[in-house]
Amino acid sequence: MRFIFMSEGETQPGHTHEHRYRELVDEVLLAEEVGFDAFGTSEQHVAIGTASTSAPEVIYPYLMALTSRIRFVHLVTLLPTRINHALRVAERLATEDILSNGRVELGVGRGNTTLALRAFEVSPAENKAQQLEGLEVIRRALHNDVFSYVGEHYKIPPRGLVPRGLQKPYPPIHMATGSPESVRAAAELGVGAIVGGFYLGFEFIENMLRIYDDALAGATHTYPLQAEKIVAVAGGMHCADTRDEALRWARSLTDTVALSTDAYQRLAKLSSDYQYMGAVKDVDFTDENYMFNDSAGFIVGDPDDCVAQVQRFADLGADSLVMRIDGLPHEELMKSIEMFGKYVIPKFKNPRAVVRDSDDILADIRAARPAHYAEVEAFNNSKQQVTETATAGESR
Repeated sequence: MRFIFMSEGETQPGHTHEHRYRELVDEVLLAEEVGFDAFGTSEQHVAIGTASTSAPEVIYPYLMALTSRIRFVHLVTLLPTRINHALRVAERLATEDILSNGRVELGVGRGNTTLALRAFEVSPAENKAQQLEGLEVIRRALHNDVFSYVGEHYKIPPRGLVPRGLQKPYPPIHMATGSPESVRAAAELGVGAIVGGFYLGFEFIENMLRIYDDALAGATHTYPLQAEKIVAVAGGMHCADTRDEALRWARSLTDTVALSTDAYQRLAKLSSDYQYMGAVKDVDFTDENYMFNDSAGFIVGDPDDCVAQVQRFADLGADSLVMRIDGLPHEELMKSIEMFGKYVIPKFKNPRAVVRDSDDILADIRAARPAHYAEVEAFNNSKQQVTETATAGESR
């Protein structure tokens, strides 16, 4: 399983975005040090109270120059034509691929806040089609030496992408998926699916991943396959010394959840393409037990709790976890990142390297002794029989 640290640079009242960005840099550097596979942030415009990351394509190259191993995933780049022209996305992605020495990935989406969509005059009834056309433009530009495209939203004459990136065939591409229809579309396109973020529970996640697997198996793909099941733990991950401490800090994260999901119900009323988002109206965001244990939106607790919660996602077949680690004081975020990297990630990446309790090892040794002694006895008996046979032969 891949572990992806996500932050949106949430900035508390009274602080500055400058200071928060400098904290974010330190958090990414620590994440690389302790074993996270990737860092990602969303493209959020004119966000109030939840995110400050409006230009990931500017943030990433700075971080790429400071790191050497960790990958960078756009979570996600918005493809409505009034926000990002698909050809510009392809150019930026190829540039980042070069600057990172092949450590960048692209996630695409169409926007999930009315603040951003209305600011850029994006029609909620048209941006789904714009996203799909934009994704096709990006893949053609990255895959072909010369490409062109004619559709409702793009009409690009024959051209060649400059620059060309490093990864072969091109950087991995993923698509944000919130409904059975969209996760099926991602599988049929042969790109990764990013699921989650609706707090509808593990059964919902399991169903989405099953749909992806079934559709992937039945599809024929034009482009090189880049399949991956990515689950977004959007409420937050917080790992602390004790369960009580982790819960005490995590309770404040539910305010951000309520603020972000409020936009979902408004979008559901604006376009049939967003109707599925209205399901969050049935979620009781004040039910702490549900939110932290059953919503599939949080990983919260001491290291053992976090291991058990990650295992639930692994058992469902998730290939990667995107975990939002944000919205708390910088010192707490750093502690959480370090503890998760030190005590949780190794349990999934290299479990045999994790030092076990000596009493457990001694118990296994004691349990193995009878079989060992039986093997020794059988060996000695076999050896004695060979000796007796040889002696009998010599006497004859």
